[in-house]
Amino acid sequence: MFEVRFHGRGGQGTVTAAELLSAAAFIEGMHAQAFPSFGSERTGAPVMSFCRIDDAPIRSREPVIRPDVLVIQDPTLLHQVNVFEGAEADCRLLINSGRPAADLNIGEFTGGLRPGSVLTVPATELAMQHLGRPVPSAALLGGFAALTGLVRLESVVAAIEARFASRPDVAAGNAGAARAAFDYVTDELAGLGITPPVPSAHHDGGRVIRASQDGARVVQIEGSAGVAEAVARCRPEVICAYPISPQTHIVEALSRQVKSGQLTPCEFVNVESEFAAMSVAIGASAAGARSYTATASQGLLYMTEPLYNASGLGLPIVMTVANRAIGAPINIWNDHSDAMSQRDCGWIQLYAETNQEAMDLHIQAYRVAEEVSLPVMVCMDGFILTHAHERLELPGASQVDAFLPPFEPRQILDPSDPVSIGAMVGPEAFTEVRFLAHARQLQALELIPQVAAEFAAHFGRDSGGLVRGYRTEDAETIVVALGSVLGTIKDTIDELRDGGMKIGVLGITSFRPFPLDAVRAALSGCQRVVVLEKALAVGIGGIVSENVRMALSGVDLHGYTVIAGLGGRAITRDSLRRLFQVAAKDELEPLTFLDLDTVLVGRELARVAANRQSGPAAENMLRDLGVVASRIG
Repeated sequence: MFEVRFHGRGGQGTVTAAELLSAAAFIEGMHAQAFPSFGSERTGAPVMSFCRIDDAPIRSREPVIRPDVLVIQDPTLLHQVNVFEGAEADCRLLINSGRPAADLNIGEFTGGLRPGSVLTVPATELAMQHLGRPVPSAALLGGFAALTGLVRLESVVAAIEARFASRPDVAAGNAGAARAAFDYVTDELAGLGITPPVPSAHHDGGRVIRASQDGARVVQIEGSAGVAEAVARCRPEVICAYPISPQTHIVEALSRQVKSGQLTPCEFVNVESEFAAMSVAIGASAAGARSYTATASQGLLYMTEPLYNASGLGLPIVMTVANRAIGAPINIWNDHSDAMSQRDCGWIQLYAETNQEAMDLHIQAYRVAEEVSLPVMVCMDGFILTHAHERLELPGASQVDAFLPPFEPRQILDPSDPVSIGAMVGPEAFTEVRFLAHARQLQALELIPQVAAEFAAHFGRDSGGLVRGYRTEDAETIVVALGSVLGTIKDTIDELRDGGMKIGVLGITSFRPFPLDAVRAALSGCQRVVVLEKALAVGIGGIVSENVRMALSGVDLHGYTVIAGLGGRAITRDSLRRLFQVAAKDELEPLTFLDLDTVLVGRELARVAANRQSGPAAENMLRDLGVVASRIG
């Protein structure tokens, strides 16, 4: 696997650079994954993005920690941000500068690198010459192609032209800058006596354009855009949305399809809040329309009241939850706090490991929702999945039509046959109403694996279901987790297996209804269970682990809860490896916080003990860390 890390400032195209590189690799026939370190960036603020390229599908979702190549888009970052973190002896650097590397005063950081590993290219100047704007990303990609030989210049240009197809002048300018940078770096290598690398024979450009008549195709696409395509093929008749990161790209893409007439008949309703979005979805579904919305974080909390109404009324709405932390303090990065807070609101909850599964689960969600007459939220990790660009198989319209029949509601508001929906129910029947809601969840527990099996037979790929094990057959230790972290866990397990450890992982797709029997069957043969979860029940510990304990009632084994990734903290293979090794020795605490900074916490506890008016803890700790965002002015 080849890993690249981009450092730049907001507005320089740092995120776009990683996306374009992934598109170029896709054109070459390789697998590629591009994703941003996304958050409260603003113009001029330091930004990172990442790209992985491999001949095989890529599972890991951790940041690029040990890059093969560092691309520095702004040389002022060299002495302001630790851009060299993780750079080992074989790392190569490409820096946007008109000055030679020897004049940049970075010898203390690069002295251990091989000769010729640090090159500069005047990318901003080339961008101004060819594009008329100081955006160096495309030029640096041309230099990257010359430096590494990993992708052809022609593929970089093709990716640029596809990205800016609607603006030929911008495409031509960026392509010109990329060609000029390629020539510049080629000459620079020759001047150092280094033969420029020759691109390997990966090329399979037909994958980009090959498509069936009904639109089925393989593409390199953002996860949000892929989900929007899948939802559109389910033919919703009403889409209502209020934008909140990181789900915004999904509903924006759907709004464009509705506006252009590509998705019809469908009404896109702009609303003033998430509460209104769910209220509109309830009204539309009750009137017999297939309905869809999306939200995240505080937005999900704002629609809590109508969430209970939707499930209590038995309305088969499908909603994407782009999982994101809940404040305070403000945090827009990923964890599962939002969806977990609504685990008992009566909605089915399905968690996606990959963007491919996120797409597939939406199609399955409509089948399940409309069969049992319950709403479904499909949960996908915010930014980690929603903003990741990778290879996806988009289904064709006729494929989805054959799998998902037209909506036939079990209850409908019809002026010609008026009924009441949601009338008051007193003590004489409310328990029975709630029991029936529970019974429908149990029906879904049987239906979900059936729908997943039909999906696999129809689309030719395995996706969804209740749970999915990986290397669990003879495992002494089994890790339980939900969502995108499963890919990183699988890579870590492969490494530990190579070292002789008997370890596996169980991914839970259906968290509600919770598959007690399936979890018990998968875990009852192991010696210990480590539940890794990205949410915290404050004052008690784990949420998923409590459900796992119910499934394992009466089973004699060691159980551990690990809280990880809160607020977007990276879950790395290094940390997981150490964690699993300690767990295998049964030396893990019953409740563990992965990578907890105990020194930072101890300092704040001491501050509180010494001074009653110690101030806000979050801001205190940011000042201790020296984080610029903690200071104003």
